[in-house]
Amino acid sequence: MTMSLSQIKKQFFELKAPSSFPVGNYKAEWLGPKWFQVGASFSLNFMSFRHWWGKSFDGSDIAYNLFLPPQSSDFQMRHPMNLSIGKSRLDGNPSLILEYTKNAPFPWPYFVDEFRVLNETDLLGMNYSKLTPQLALPFLIRKS
Repeated sequence: MTMSLSQIKKQFFELKAPSSFPVGNYKAEWLGPKWFQVGASFSLNFMSFRHWWGKSFDGSDIAYNLFLPPQSSDFQMRHPMNLSIGKSRLDGNPSLILEYTKNAPFPWPYFVDEFRVLNETDLLGMNYSKLTPQLALPFLIRKS
């Protein structure tokens, strides 16, 4: 059964922030109805995120987006993000917050990713514009 976007958001609100910064490479996966998954993946191609694979963490307060172009076995690390554990703009509870630097390509400096722990390997994320956090879109990152 596929959960609706509102069911996923409700689940996010029930989860806790990680107690420390993650370590490792995490593969991204869109959640929710099929139409949303296809649309989200397709739209990233036009927002400097073509061949986006996921995120890389090393335990520090900087994380990177990982890209894996076709016919390549080596990740490209791009678009660093600053990490913090702080108050969520979505519900006021603690979240792992990733914010793009001002050097990231437009529109990413205006977007935020927030994560909470789903289980030992998965973090449930919400991506939103700083201007409209109520329109947060869900995705999962899984430690590989």
